[in-house]
Amino acid sequence: MIRLAAFLVASSLGAQTIAITGVNVVDLTAGTIVPGQTVVVTGNRITALGPAASTRPPAQTQVIDGSGHYLMPGLWDMHVHLRSNPVDRDRPLVDENAATLELFLAHGVVGVREMGGDLHEHVLRWRDEIAAGKRLGPRILTAGRKLDGAVPSWPGSVSTMSAADAREAVKQMKKEGADFIKVYYNEVELPLLRAVLEEAHAQGLKVTGHLPRNLTLAAALEAGLDGMEHGMYLRTPKPEVWESYLAEGRQRAKVSIAADGAETTKRQLWMHDAGEAGRIYAQLAARPFWVTPTLMVEARVRYEISEQKFDSDPRKRFFDPAIWASWNPETGRRRPPSGAVLEALKKSARQVRELTVQAHKAGVPLLAGTDCGVSNNYVMPGWSIHEELAMMVEAGLTPAEALRTATSNAARWRGTEATEGAVAEGMRADLLLLRANPLTAIGATRELEALILGGRIFPRSQLDAMLRAAASRVEKNQTR
Repeated sequence: MIRLAAFLVASSLGAQTIAITGVNVVDLTAGTIVPGQTVVVTGNRITALGPAASTRPPAQTQVIDGSGHYLMPGLWDMHVHLRSNPVDRDRPLVDENAATLELFLAHGVVGVREMGGDLHEHVLRWRDEIAAGKRLGPRILTAGRKLDGAVPSWPGSVSTMSAADAREAVKQMKKEGADFIKVYYNEVELPLLRAVLEEAHAQGLKVTGHLPRNLTLAAALEAGLDGMEHGMYLRTPKPEVWESYLAEGRQRAKVSIAADGAETTKRQLWMHDAGEAGRIYAQLAARPFWVTPTLMVEARVRYEISEQKFDSDPRKRFFDPAIWASWNPETGRRRPPSGAVLEALKKSARQVRELTVQAHKAGVPLLAGTDCGVSNNYVMPGWSIHEELAMMVEAGLTPAEALRTATSNAARWRGTEATEGAVAEGMRADLLLLRANPLTAIGATRELEALILGGRIFPRSQLDAMLRAAASRVEKNQTR
């Protein structure tokens, strides 16, 4: 174990100079370990890095023995939700969501990209409080509110029915302080989507979100979309096949013989065309067009809730009963599938994993995002990023490739790759000190000995205290 006293002193003193000596530095760019390094942190920056034998810490430095440990950049979960339960509108879950912020830190998540919802005013306030050092939590980027059609799918979204509406909605999100724009159209006319994209880009905002089902990936790319959420949209049928499928669906709806879930899923699986994918993926890579596969939610919400019982999960004690209730497949927004639908969804999730690897090999930039939060059954803030990374490796990425999606790629998306997302001199000191090598076993990211957040040290004892405090809050709420 590393010297705990040094951690506690450094943590209590706040911004100062610390040095981690004899540590193995994880170089994610090269995919290698650089052993025996000393890393000096002054304030919130890495100010020196080199071999321990020749890199001497400055005077008055708190020295931490990192021998036998591994130092890597902190993780970002690039798809999370801080929102209320749409099934129970009487409880906004403001305090309950705020309590999950420390759970991210306890698991090495130094930043999150919040994808918009009905708690946008609170999320914006939490973001600013964290940035100012007034609240403890991961750094937050947020979309504010999603942009949707006439009847939004989620509470809090902005309804846009014309190009003028769309431009005004983007301006409003910018005015309120959104960091990017999230689109959630089930179907959308191209002029309206182009209005969103043109206005957002004029305002200096990226646009990501769901791929409208009436548009092909090629059409969305041509319109200027910057990225998309969920790997299921990596399916690329030939345009004429997809148009025929949509036309058939509209006709069947008129005579009340719409396809059920099993048929819809199976047909979308079968329509994927490998040749079309090769052509489109090359274009996505050239843009670059950012894809957040969310493999975790594809499995957990689509079919695992039918095959696993989570009510006895030991992690339950860390989540407020109202949040846990939103995950209950019997009473929450999402119901467990069965029969032919269940089998189709399992095949769908397998295909999404395969397409994610194919897109990666084609050069499409990937981001690690889990879709954790209220209503997404048992995708648990903090824990889920490690499950997501493990699924990426299981699908076929190397540990280094998976880790980049949550570190350097996340920094590239934010436009901060020159100052964040790596262990190097001049970089922001958001760091994880691990007990094992994450390049040989991705599960090592769970073995967190200490978190360094903007130069502030949180030893394992303090991270454990965060978890105990979360469990204590839940216990008190249950006894009220």
